[in-house]
Amino acid sequence: MLKKSLTLLLALVLVSVMATAVLAFKGPITAVDGAVLTMTVDGQVPPWVEKGALAKTLGGLAKIKAVDGQELQIKVKKSKAKKLKVGEVIEVKPKSVDPSQMLQGC
Repeated sequence: MLKKSLTLLLALVLVSVMATAVLAFKGPITAVDGAVLTMTVDGQVPPWVEKGALAKTLGGLAKIKAVDGQELQIKVKKSKAKKLKVGEVIEVKPKSVDPSQMLQGC
């Protein structure tokens, strides 16, 4: 019984980690204007990325200000934005994972 419970728990953790990894994305910063970062997304923009959505990046919360194709603007804390340079690659994750955006089986 304990072995089945541990296996189930491990499977749930694995699925959760995989779903978050798929929803996260990376990209280089193309401009820094005060607290607003402009970045280009490497690959496909996840479905959760839309104007007003909250995200986790640089160890804190950020807000998506605009999305234009592969380019988006994110508002972060000024103290974090000051430390960033154009060309630096950052990772952005959703604030919380919505079950409708998780991987679906065939």
